[in-house]
Amino acid sequence: MGVQIDWEFFREQLPSGFRELAVERGLIHRLPPHLGAKVTEIEPVLRLELHRAGLEESLATTTAEAAVGQVIDLSSVALHKWERKLAPYLAELSAQLWDARVRFAAGSWSGYDVFAVDASVVTRPGAQGTTARVHYVLRLSTLTFVRSVVTDEHGGEMLSLHRDVAAPGQLWIADRIYSTPPGVAALVATGAAVVVRYNRGALPLYDLEGKPFNVLKHVRSLRKPGAIGDWRVAVHPEQGPRIRGRLCAIRLPDDKVKEARERLRDEQGPSVTAETLEAAAWLMVFTTVPRSRMRSGRVLELYGVRWQVELEVKRDKSIGHLDKLPNFREDTIATWLAAKLLIQLVAKKIASLAEAFSPSLAARTRHDGTGLRPAAQPAHRVPGVAGDDAHLHRHPRRAALRSAA
Repeated sequence: MGVQIDWEFFREQLPSGFRELAVERGLIHRLPPHLGAKVTEIEPVLRLELHRAGLEESLATTTAEAAVGQVIDLSSVALHKWERKLAPYLAELSAQLWDARVRFAAGSWSGYDVFAVDASVVTRPGAQGTTARVHYVLRLSTLTFVRSVVTDEHGGEMLSLHRDVAAPGQLWIADRIYSTPPGVAALVATGAAVVVRYNRGALPLYDLEGKPFNVLKHVRSLRKPGAIGDWRVAVHPEQGPRIRGRLCAIRLPDDKVKEARERLRDEQGPSVTAETLEAAAWLMVFTTVPRSRMRSGRVLELYGVRWQVELEVKRDKSIGHLDKLPNFREDTIATWLAAKLLIQLVAKKIASLAEAFSPSLAARTRHDGTGLRPAAQPAHRVPGVAGDDAHLHRHPRRAALRSAA
């Protein structure tokens, strides 16, 4: 038996002031009726955009289904214009749902404004396979996508792509793919601080005397799970001054170590080295944040919290299909990303409600990136806003956007 989720229930999970917020942000202008404004409430537009992003439908299909379902009569051109300005509003809704302003307030992280950077391989509109990468920067206190850049499939993850939006007072957190001397140097040159996952193959570290720093030799002293240590090290870019920082490390629980090593064996096969397997016992990050400003445990905690946010985006990529772009515009891509993140957070809230209300109900469902669906059902056919409810029981991605019967 599946779980049905209609628009009314979905809407109740949004922040209570979502209508008023749209007015405050200038998206809705409540004009007198005689002026004939097409859109006087944000709800139908929000409903269409979440429907379109959740199902990756075209503008034409979305607006046609909305008209048939008597949600709103809006042209595809008009919806596209809305997409160009909705990203900040959607991000603000997500931030309220996740309590991001409290979690990532500058006062909580030694005065830093925290940013996360990542990239995903994507398919350009009308193409098949990997044809591009979308690089995005997420300001965690607002869950705002402050940068979304599309490059061809050969455009690697480079922090230098974002140096024009980096500034003093910011703390940038990135995965190991960004852990290179040029990338670290690009951000540090702007006055920003960094926390990057240590990459043994791409980020050589040196002690303060300029000698190669033997990472494994030092982290081996952290034998018990949960043991934390840090060491003063430096990065030597080919151009520019040496960058002083710290290597922070924590010994992982034995079960996590086992999982990490099994994953490495699966990914690298017989080419995996003994040192690589040994290094999997620790989470290691390089940071330029001074020890006097943030202790090692706090640095590692921040990296872990950042990973929770990234998982929402990555989960949406693998389950909610964040691997296709609506078009090439930065503003509409930002709306696309923000809409998917909002759906993901609402889905998590619904899953929590299901667990609290009935563990047996939660056991029969699973979180799929946009709602709850039967655990054994496929994730393709879902109903829309057009009123065709024949297959609502199979998947709530559209069910979350339909009217209650």
